[in-house]
Amino acid sequence: MSSPFEEFSRAVLCSFDQTIDPRLRSTATSSLEGLKNSADGWTFCLQALSVTAEDRVKFWCLQALVNMVQLQQRYITLTEQQQTTMRGALVAWVQSKGALQTDEPAFVKNKFAQLVVGVMKIDYPQRWPELFPQLLAALQNGPVAIDVFLRVLNTINDEVVSAEGGGFDSQVASRIKDGMREQCLPQITDAWHSILQLHESAPALAAAGLHTIHLYVSWIDISLIANGRFMEAFLKFLHQPQLHEGACLCLSEVVSKRMDAVAKLEHLTRLSIVSRLADAASSSVQLSSAFAALSSAVSLELLDCWDRLTVRGAPSVESSAMAEQASSLLRQSMPLLLTCFGATDIEVSQCTMGFLHSYVGRLRKLLPSPKDVAEHSEHLQHLLVAMTRKAVHPDGYCFEDEDEAEEAFISYRREISTLFKGVARVHASLAQAFVQNTLDSTLANLENAPWTFIEVALWLLFQLGEGLPDGVIREKGGVFQQMMSTLLKSSASAHPHHAVQLLYFEIVVRYYRFFLAQPDLLGGALQCFLDRRGLYNHHQAVRSRVCYLLLRFIKQTLKSATRDFLEMVTQLTEVLLLQRDDSSLLGLDGRGLNGLASAASHEALVNSFHQSCDGCTCRASTCTRGSRGGNEDGGTGDSAVNGDSLHSAQLTLAEQLNLYEVCGLLLGAGLAPSEQVGEKLEALLSKPLQQLQALCTCGLSLPPPSASSDSAADQQLFAARAAAAAHCISVVAVVSKGFCNLAGEQQHGGGGLPRAAFSHAMKLALSALHPFGKFSEVRARAIMLLHRVVETLPDGLVDFLNPALPQLLASADSKEVQEVVTLVNQLVLKFKAKLAPTITQLVGPLTSAIFSLVASLDSAIANSSSSALPTTGPQSDEVRERRGLMRSYYSFLHSLVHNELIAVLADPLNAPHVGTSLRALLQGCVEGPDLQLQRQCFVVLQRLVESWGGSDSNFDAYVLSDILPVCFQALAQPHFKLSDAASLPLVEAVVNLQKVMLNQLGARTTCYLRDTHLPSLGCSAEFCADYSRLLEEGDVRQLRDFLRQQLALVGEGHTDR
Repeated sequence: MSSPFEEFSRAVLCSFDQTIDPRLRSTATSSLEGLKNSADGWTFCLQALSVTAEDRVKFWCLQALVNMVQLQQRYITLTEQQQTTMRGALVAWVQSKGALQTDEPAFVKNKFAQLVVGVMKIDYPQRWPELFPQLLAALQNGPVAIDVFLRVLNTINDEVVSAEGGGFDSQVASRIKDGMREQCLPQITDAWHSILQLHESAPALAAAGLHTIHLYVSWIDISLIANGRFMEAFLKFLHQPQLHEGACLCLSEVVSKRMDAVAKLEHLTRLSIVSRLADAASSSVQLSSAFAALSSAVSLELLDCWDRLTVRGAPSVESSAMAEQASSLLRQSMPLLLTCFGATDIEVSQCTMGFLHSYVGRLRKLLPSPKDVAEHSEHLQHLLVAMTRKAVHPDGYCFEDEDEAEEAFISYRREISTLFKGVARVHASLAQAFVQNTLDSTLANLENAPWTFIEVALWLLFQLGEGLPDGVIREKGGVFQQMMSTLLKSSASAHPHHAVQLLYFEIVVRYYRFFLAQPDLLGGALQCFLDRRGLYNHHQAVRSRVCYLLLRFIKQTLKSATRDFLEMVTQLTEVLLLQRDDSSLLGLDGRGLNGLASAASHEALVNSFHQSCDGCTCRASTCTRGSRGGNEDGGTGDSAVNGDSLHSAQLTLAEQLNLYEVCGLLLGAGLAPSEQVGEKLEALLSKPLQQLQALCTCGLSLPPPSASSDSAADQQLFAARAAAAAHCISVVAVVSKGFCNLAGEQQHGGGGLPRAAFSHAMKLALSALHPFGKFSEVRARAIMLLHRVVETLPDGLVDFLNPALPQLLASADSKEVQEVVTLVNQLVLKFKAKLAPTITQLVGPLTSAIFSLVASLDSAIANSSSSALPTTGPQSDEVRERRGLMRSYYSFLHSLVHNELIAVLADPLNAPHVGTSLRALLQGCVEGPDLQLQRQCFVVLQRLVESWGGSDSNFDAYVLSDILPVCFQALAQPHFKLSDAASLPLVEAVVNLQKVMLNQLGARTTCYLRDTHLPSLGCSAEFCADYSRLLEEGDVRQLRDFLRQQLALVGEGHTDR
């Protein structure tokens, strides 16, 4: 017959075994839970712990005891004798451990330590004062007892002392720490020292001891650790690989011990830590992350002492002397710190960044005193050298296929950049001289220097601009201008490596002010963009970036442009004409659909077109992953570009748009007569307009994409045509950005060629809405183009708008309708009453489109889990979309009534929509949560009542029966709070509306209020009379304040009126 312990062990093992019958495992688990929750289950677990040899059974017993002590909190309910029994059993278990044959798995020892600390948190020191003497006495038993002792101390730190623990209790932590200080800390530190003496025979135990020591330094008496025996041990262990990290951690804690500035400086001086670490480093100690962190901690503490003694402390002879001592020690620590910063391993170097940023930031406080800054010039010079070396790309850096190593370097270099700019702000002359010397020496040996050295020299120049004041950069004949002149005279722009080329262009664009000051150099700079160094570069990444940078550069230097710049338009037009023509792929070469014989052809078409959207088809790889090497030119093997490749470089659609915009800016800059501008404009737009004409002509050769009979291949073709059309529309739009109002061009004798060219281009572009209006991309580009029409051809706006808007609204989604409203508002603000005939035609379609979408959204909201529109808290996408639509509609009405266009609302053509508009406004007056939007609706109603009130009896009746009630409904909504800053303007808008009603309708307003509406709200006769009298006799402010007072009384529960 099996003993209870054997059956128990089988049950535990069964509960851990995932391969057995689930029903058997469930039965075992249930029986174990019953044992765990039983009154005497803990005693059984203690007994089983001492007799079982199975590790998993031991772990289960310990876990059950931990739950009983900490989670179930049953330990505190035990009798004193039972508690003594448990504590005795725990000590006995420790005392049974000694030699290696008594060892337990780490998970068992950790769980035991957790149980000891759980009991300790309740009983120590009052009821268990002998805990540490018993643990210390067991150390002589052997290495296993030492290991358990250290694990208990680590668990005390994790679960009691550390505030990061989930169950941290400051009172418990204070009680236990005070008890340890009073009873056993000297003995514990003696034990630590003895453990460290085992570093030769048991290095793993010594390493564990170092880890434990560093956890306790922050709160124990520092003299227990910062003494000769421990310091010598720590410094010796720096040279032992297995103990190196632990020794660094202990020393870091020793130097970082919290003290006031004077005590800290004396502490660091007494330790001689600066010289000791320097000696250690000179004796070939490992430059690890831990050692770099230690060096950084020492320097940071000295920096803090220096800062507190000089800036925060009261000035005195003694404090000045100590501040000078701190500064001197800091300067002595810098060589070691910079050595760590310059380490090959990036992780080691990064450990010093925290101090270096603080150091440079502290030096900025010395800017008013150049003499004090000069004392640190030597270290700043060394720091600049170290940063330059660390910023050099590592061997085999792969640009085309960046992995974690490359990403880590880029992140690290970004941090170096921030540090470098900080140094430049602290010591501008030093930074300029360093960059100039680096640049001059590198460019002088350009042919032989590695590309990485050239790149980093340019990188320093690029970063320097952010670190220096604008005045230094603009200084005529200064160091900065000398560097730019040296760079431009060199052949760096023609260097074969693309990283150098890219940085060259970035520098030219960043320092465009240099070219404004010296416009004679502008032509040479622009030529770099246009030849094989730029647009015709064999490397796709350079071509792509150059297109964007050229646009930025032209925008920045346009005011210095001359007539010669128009030649650039000719060159760019040639580039754009050389781009791949997708006409044959799109079925525009006369073959139609018959020329595209299969679905595969359609798929090739779509893939080809979208490839031109996403990137160039002729990429040159610069990655040599595996060998991590590569040619000097980046791995292409071509340092020169042959004649054919000059004419074969393809640009993405986005890059082409950048070049089109450049041409538009130059053509619209007034650099040449209108006839010449018009001719160049026609040449520039000829290709996209021809393609767009062909697209529009054949766009309807397929049925619409919604037809179910169409094949998937046909729909792909249709989508590709739409994408091509959208690009052509974008071309017209971006080119037009260079031109302002062309309305008066002919009156100025310009011949009207640019105007005629744009008129034709815009009409053709907007005509694409007819075949392709169902595609959102085309609609979006059309809206963008219409915005440009407002600025470029405002007098011909109606000719463009009337045919385009119905096509836009026919398929527009909520976002696009809102964009159309924004466009119309832009027109209204610009032209006001002059636009009345056009707006009259637009109100109906726009209102119908908005409320058709709102009806669909209302249906979706009604079918959702909550049909009510929430005024607060999370909102569904449909609710947000609906509110966005209504907001745009209210803004449309607001624009009309404030820009002399109220009459268009009453036009017979729009009369059917008046009721819908008024109902929407009334709803907007009440619906929250945006009080400012409610106020806008009241303002619109006010203008309508001003215009229509008193002249139409039906409208007057509507004002009293429908509009007047919302004045009170709005203020009674749950979301309306007087504490809201927007509540006062809303109340004022309500009062203004009532005042306008009084002016337009006369005594009927007050009579209706006093005799009908206010009584229906339950107001007393006295209140009705007072309110009506105040409306008639008081001003807006008086009535507003009266309303606020009454609302406040209601909020406080005083509702007697």
